[in-house]
Amino acid sequence: MAGITPLFDNLWNEYIIWSFLVGGFTFIWLYHHSLWYKSEEGEDWDNKDGIEVGVFPKHYDNFTLEIAWTVLPFFLIVYLALISWGPLDAIWSSAEADGGYGDECASGELSNMTWSESEGRYVADCYHVIYIEAYQWGWNFDCLEVTVPDLCEVGTAVIDGTPAASLTLKQGEVYLAAMGSADVTHAPWFVSWGVKEDV
Repeated sequence: MAGITPLFDNLWNEYIIWSFLVGGFTFIWLYHHSLWYKSEEGEDWDNKDGIEVGVFPKHYDNFTLEIAWTVLPFFLIVYLALISWGPLDAIWSSAEADGGYGDECASGELSNMTWSESEGRYVADCYHVIYIEAYQWGWNFDCLEVTVPDLCEVGTAVIDGTPAASLTLKQGEVYLAAMGSADVTHAPWFVSWGVKEDV
């Protein structure tokens, strides 16, 4: 997927694989049982369950199957939650965290972000601080002390005939977005990160 970081690209691929495996198993089981265990029109069928009108059918249970049917999906959900934590932590960790992004960049300094194969994440020398403020039906952006035009630019874009604030950031740089809300809570959607973030 274009514009997706390797962290989220790998996560996406893993989720797609598990979706196909679980979906394939479920629907093959469903269609097999729907097509295999049925009687034909006019055919006498073996009434193993003693089904009668007004009588509750016999109940068969398999404790091992019930435990497996509960425990295996639980472990899969826990596993998927754990592998999702890494990319989210890399993107949303605080500046004080041990995230590998250094300190705030000095004026005009570049963050020199690179992909670390050994750590499986991006690392940088420093980060730039910007401000995003939500208000009803729009956003305000402020580059704060990022004065180099190429690193951060605030402008206006026309979207569906309506002018709206726009924020342009330099690709390959690390930014810490301090977010606030004027009167309502809205969530900016960073499509390439695959998440919405509430302020």
